[in-house]
Amino acid sequence: MGPIPESSPRARFKRAVREHPLAAFLLILYPVSWVLFLPALLGTEGFGVIGVDIPAQVGILLMTIFGLTGVAFVVTRIADGKDGTRRLRRLYYQFKAAPQWYVLALLGAPVLLLCMGLAIHGTSTFTPIAHNAAQIPTAYLVNVALIAILVSVWEEGAWLAFVTARLQPRLGPLWASVVVAPLFGFIHFPLFFVTGGLIDNARPVGVHVIEYAFYLLVFFSVPVRILMTWVYNSTRGSLPVVALLHASIDTTASGAVLFAFFPAVDGRLLYVGIAIVVVVVVAATRGRLGYATPTPGGATPTAVDGTVHVTAPGGMS
Repeated sequence: MGPIPESSPRARFKRAVREHPLAAFLLILYPVSWVLFLPALLGTEGFGVIGVDIPAQVGILLMTIFGLTGVAFVVTRIADGKDGTRRLRRLYYQFKAAPQWYVLALLGAPVLLLCMGLAIHGTSTFTPIAHNAAQIPTAYLVNVALIAILVSVWEEGAWLAFVTARLQPRLGPLWASVVVAPLFGFIHFPLFFVTGGLIDNARPVGVHVIEYAFYLLVFFSVPVRILMTWVYNSTRGSLPVVALLHASIDTTASGAVLFAFFPAVDGRLLYVGIAIVVVVVVAATRGRLGYATPTPGGATPTAVDGTVHVTAPGGMS
């Protein structure tokens, strides 16, 4: 087969992707991901078009693996070639990180919620945890591992290793995280229409739609994205570590864990706690979040706090 003419639609598409990889990623991502979520939307827990119960988790899995990850790799291949996809793929196996980051990833969220509970309810917060301590391996640790492997690592591969990494050189890590937050929240839009998607055994109605939209686009997503960027930059782009952290936050805020270990604590306090931690991190790092500006000549610089900047696979957008 001969070379593709520069004026052909395929050539124009590739040129547009190479020139604007971030815009291309987002324009492809949302329709592809939401189409993949259609089975859950059409099932009995959604619009009820088909008489089959298809849980929201199925749609989330399809969106994450084939939507987020698939589109990120396709755009990277077009924009940056084989070297770009190789660099991106390598981050999924970046297990090497200091032990404290794994401790933070696994235990940071529940310990933070415990501290928030102690601040408001006192030592009575310990009682259900002590009573149900035997459930911690199955109710918490196993769930964290499963969510990290099946969902979180693929999510963060797109939002951190692809989107945030390309925005950081232009906007800086703090503003890059703030920009990514509503983009990250918006992809969850179909969950509003599926029972159990956002609320256990229910879906938002009336004023709760606005409430949960605020949670997804701002209250939950902004502090979490800033926290994720800091950990990502500080671990040389370790997707396994940030996946564990993301999964631990989701698991800690889940109805099952709240009911078993924090029945008197409002789960939203976890995100208040994360916001407080983020303010401290932003102040301590002066907004750099472990990021260092690339040096002339392409050398990988070491930041003042000992972390290493992770360069984007290629151009921004």
